[in-house]
Amino acid sequence: MNDLFNPAWLQLTAGIVPIAILLLFFVLYRRMRRRQQQQLRSGIEQLRLLRILLADFQKHRGLSTGVLSGDSSLQNDLSITRNQLDKSISQALQLETRHQPEWLKLIEQWQQIRQGSESSAAANLLSHHDLIRTTTFLIEDIAGELDLSSSPAQLGNLSCIWREVVQTAEWTGQARALGTGIAAERSSSAAQRVRLKFLHAKIKQLSTNAFATLAQSETGQLNLQQPRQTINAFLLCLEQELLNCENPKIEAKLYFDQATLAINDLLGMLDAALKDLQHVTKES
Repeated sequence: MNDLFNPAWLQLTAGIVPIAILLLFFVLYRRMRRRQQQQLRSGIEQLRLLRILLADFQKHRGLSTGVLSGDSSLQNDLSITRNQLDKSISQALQLETRHQPEWLKLIEQWQQIRQGSESSAAANLLSHHDLIRTTTFLIEDIAGELDLSSSPAQLGNLSCIWREVVQTAEWTGQARALGTGIAAERSSSAAQRVRLKFLHAKIKQLSTNAFATLAQSETGQLNLQQPRQTINAFLLCLEQELLNCENPKIEAKLYFDQATLAINDLLGMLDAALKDLQHVTKES
């Protein structure tokens, strides 16, 4: 019993206890970091898949609207896009995520569209709008949960890409879909032109704000010049070919391709952001 109060024993104990506490904190810290990295990798993987789905949902919306509006030349591209979406949805079904309800909603919305239940171009547009709204909300939710507290400062403005750039891509996608249908029909109503004018204004405003924010930030190695040029070229095409004429002459596929260039460059900014995030997980 007296050995417990031996000065040498007390001295040894006093030395061991702090070390044990430090080891315990180290183990807990490593466990926390491992969990954070797993969540970060899961988030990045989901964002990668959502980026692919967003592009193909938008493309499917535009092509299917063109076909329903009478341009059968778009049918082959539509079938290819639908097959690509089926593969991506198969991947989504295998995800393990805390956002399971949102993913299931997205998948259910796509399956309803996939069945071809919409017989009119207008109804088809609305169904796709709802699906893509679910997709963009899920992108924002997952991106907003990423823990970047220990990441380089240049990643701080990625929120602009997940929000403003994604929204710009979606307004551009809506203008592509509506305009493709108009070009296929060779005619537009006053209401359609009002809608296109609204989309034109939204694309211009959001893209200008996004490029200004990113130009002032330290965000990665983004090439802002290319998307600026393709967005401006598309806005000019939209204005000249559709906004100012009741009976447009531009071919539906030509208009679709012009809009696609702009959308691809915007979504390329998401690819750059995902690449930066992947570097973070490798370096941590």
